[in-house]
Amino acid sequence: MARQVAVSFENEIIKVVYASSDNEKLLIEKTLTLRNEEFDGFLSREKTKYFTVACDFKSFREDILFIPPVKEQYVKSIIASEIKKKFPELINPSFFYTVLGEKLHEGRLMKEVFIFAVSNEDLFSVISRFDRHNKKIKHLYPSAFALAHLVNSSISLKNELALCIAGTGGNTALFFVKDRFFLPFRLTQFSEKGIHNPDIQNINMTIAYCRQTLKLNPTLIALVGEACYRYHSDIDLALPILCIMHPPNIIASGKNIIEEFITPISALFRVKDMEAGNILPQDYRKFYARKTAIGYLTALFLTLALLGLGYTGMKISEALLLKEKIESLRAEIKSMEPAFTDYRTKHEKMQGLFPAINIIKNAGSPHDFQRLLIIMEQFRIKNVNIHSIQINNEKGASLLFNIRGVVISEGFAEMQNNYQTLLDVIKKNKEIELVSDKIDLKDKSFHIEARFKGN
Repeated sequence: MARQVAVSFENEIIKVVYASSDNEKLLIEKTLTLRNEEFDGFLSREKTKYFTVACDFKSFREDILFIPPVKEQYVKSIIASEIKKKFPELINPSFFYTVLGEKLHEGRLMKEVFIFAVSNEDLFSVISRFDRHNKKIKHLYPSAFALAHLVNSSISLKNELALCIAGTGGNTALFFVKDRFFLPFRLTQFSEKGIHNPDIQNINMTIAYCRQTLKLNPTLIALVGEACYRYHSDIDLALPILCIMHPPNIIASGKNIIEEFITPISALFRVKDMEAGNILPQDYRKFYARKTAIGYLTALFLTLALLGLGYTGMKISEALLLKEKIESLRAEIKSMEPAFTDYRTKHEKMQGLFPAINIIKNAGSPHDFQRLLIIMEQFRIKNVNIHSIQINNEKGASLLFNIRGVVISEGFAEMQNNYQTLLDVIKKNKEIELVSDKIDLKDKSFHIEARFKGN
């Protein structure tokens, strides 16, 4: 299994995950949480050379552009031109884009494209921290991009638009996920880790803003990582809640390790189209491509030099010529170094002002949601993987919830025993009424519907 290291910059906290992976599973071996001032010391001691990085960029631009329906090879250059015109404050930006489809715009059929752009000054402020210790970043993702791909791998949204909420080191990322694309929305500062009463009001106002101003109509709220297991509120959200359970092929030994380190883990969890969100600047990629080429040329030179020891004096002159060429390339690379110092200056922080929201939707009557989440900890049964739990309000004080998952077993008898153990745990609790249950004998998946009545 290949060993990988992911680093996630989350406000003033930096999280590190060591993992091994193959084509089927990701095994979490070790995790670290560092303060910002400890990171340089970590890099100086760390032997790993290549890293995957996820970052909450404090200053970025996102928008939906309409461009002519040109061929794919021209799309990127047209988008780059549009970004330069629309966001002139971004100096030499790097970006990625998602084609959402075709749409009539101002009477013409146009391509609708979502773009996410970051100034290279901001990117190189991250890159330079690794470069000082001779470390290389192979993948650099916006945190929301990596999290969205993990959400898409965990649940099937079909035509639903989900508002995802994920805690990332003191900040909270809000973004939309639908089918196989995502739309980053914003970073916000919640009252404390997890979700509490003031945060519920903030989220409900966000939903109203999305519907009125952005013309987006989310149908559910997906809680990711700490936002799911640190939910402490007696105020209702305006939409049904879905706690995202990580895919079963992500394996960790400690309790809540995956939820706590969900951002760096999602950056390592390779899924289709992940490379599209790799926002490393082109200059940085070209620099290391040339540096790699020089490494190969150096190795080639050393090989030829060893073989040349047995050659005649005529062959020695050819080896010296090769050495001159390599030294010339090295000098060219060294002369490029001052150019990188220009990228390492700090960019003035820019924070967009969140538009005023005219309608605030308060939740209905409060319910004991926290109590239900605590009870659900008892549903962690050996050889029973719960993939998702969806909770909906009913009229009155009760909550209706659905549990979906898979039973792990080698035969039908073991499958029935494991499944019955889960049903017995649910039935045993007097605050829960079992409404229906179903298990598929072919793929061993199950669906349980129950009602939480409260005390």
